[in-house]
Amino acid sequence: MSLVSDIIHTHDIASDFEGYCFANQLSHCVFLVDENTKQFCLPFLNSTDVQVIEIKAGESFKTYQQLENIIAKMSEFGMQKNSILVNLGGGVVSDIGGFAASIYQRGIRFVNIPTTLMAMVDAAIGGKNGVDFNHLKNFIGVFNLPQAVFISPQFLDTLPKNELNSAWAEIIKMGIIYNEDLYNDILNHQSLIEIIKTCSTLKNEITALDFKDQNIRQLLNFGHTIGHALESWYLSIHQPILHGVAVAKGILYEIDLAQQLGYLNIQDANAMKATIHKQLKIEAITEMEFIGLKPFLKKDKKNHKDGIVFSLPTAIGKGKWGIEVSLENLNF
Repeated sequence: MSLVSDIIHTHDIASDFEGYCFANQLSHCVFLVDENTKQFCLPFLNSTDVQVIEIKAGESFKTYQQLENIIAKMSEFGMQKNSILVNLGGGVVSDIGGFAASIYQRGIRFVNIPTTLMAMVDAAIGGKNGVDFNHLKNFIGVFNLPQAVFISPQFLDTLPKNELNSAWAEIIKMGIIYNEDLYNDILNHQSLIEIIKTCSTLKNEITALDFKDQNIRQLLNFGHTIGHALESWYLSIHQPILHGVAVAKGILYEIDLAQQLGYLNIQDANAMKATIHKQLKIEAITEMEFIGLKPFLKKDKKNHKDGIVFSLPTAIGKGKWGIEVSLENLNF
């Protein structure tokens, strides 16, 4: 089994997806969409006569109950081992759709067609699938790769400005923790299309090196230990925030933590934070947010014994994973 997915960059998603289905003899495709991608994105596929499973949009609905509803519809549509689920949407759709396909009849094929910048550069690539549980992010899930990921800039014009902007948190994260060339491309205002291609290639590369997230892939958790806990807290009080906003705030906190622990010099730390502030206009977490997220840190799935596990930058383009810090030593 290949530990990477086919990444297909296209400016004509309808034609290229149709050609892919024909070449791979995919005769029974079912589309998983949310209420937004059904209205704004499905028409790009010219698929007027297809079976569609629609879910509600947003992280609040990435639940086990929603998963059961999807599987019930898959069964109703008569999906079999040779069927394929096409996840048309952002990270929520690819996460829950990939999980549904992975466990339905012990696994059927699926394809991701990311419609958000966040999903194009990160969430739809790499084979992490799952749902939230008691507001804990991705607490139930599996590793299983999509057969292919189609990336088309056609969908970017459908996005609200705040969602498009917040996705830069994942792009900057990749540059800071893993690839200095990407970081420099961001500073030098490289075209978004080229940045998407670079990020998708890097995500595939790191997935191939460490599919099950045992070592180097953990670098990509940078910003997510604090970010996921913050996102979970906001979900628990029924005020969900964008994933990119939570990750950006997590990155800012974890940069300071890296400096405090002696892993990062002040010059690099200040440069990284300036990049975040300039690109996303995001400020550091507040005291109220820090108090709210702390209980969720205790339940992070990466934790080891009593330690909260972080991946932190050591220089621009470099990092260290598996850093354990006790909750008591995390300060606002």
